[in-house]
Amino acid sequence: MLDLNLHSQTQMMLGLWERETYAFVQAAGANVQWLLDIGAGSGEMTLYFLRQANSIKAIAAEPDPAEADALRRHLQLNGFSKDSCEIINSPVGRGEGMVPLADLVRPLQGRGFIKIDVDGAEMEVLESAANLLDQADVALLIETHSYQLEAACMAWLLERNYRTSIIKNAWWRRIVPDGRVIAHNRWLSAVRETTR
Repeated sequence: MLDLNLHSQTQMMLGLWERETYAFVQAAGANVQWLLDIGAGSGEMTLYFLRQANSIKAIAAEPDPAEADALRRHLQLNGFSKDSCEIINSPVGRGEGMVPLADLVRPLQGRGFIKIDVDGAEMEVLESAANLLDQADVALLIETHSYQLEAACMAWLLERNYRTSIIKNAWWRRIVPDGRVIAHNRWLSAVRETTR
């Protein structure tokens, strides 16, 4: 259950919002013990994982106060307590005032899923993981916002033995646009080769 603005969130209302990612999320996200939702927005991904597994450790990083408030409201609307998800109100990365991804990954155990949607800072988030993703049992879903960033993310992941794939945008985006002004906007999936 989401509190939507139908003027700007028609795709979400129709169940089309980022639907291209669903098959990967369902397959790679099955039986995970934790979720890191980096750039959680109003919490659609966090809510999906919380609904799939009661005991999952969910951490949502969302620095935008309005989006973080929407995330809290959506957790409450869906019957989840404040304690069901740790919300981090700082950006994730390597800069001053940012939380390194390594600090979030280090205490987590078992299989995990990381979603990164940070509007252009994808590499900063990945690089802030230090070497913790080199051996982790984790799947990643990264929204990339330029061809250069997409290529850089893929190269970084390939060096760490991840199999990557580009998730192509669906045809309906031409008919029901999502209102984004970013010219390049598509998803990159990654799974470690050793976890097939």
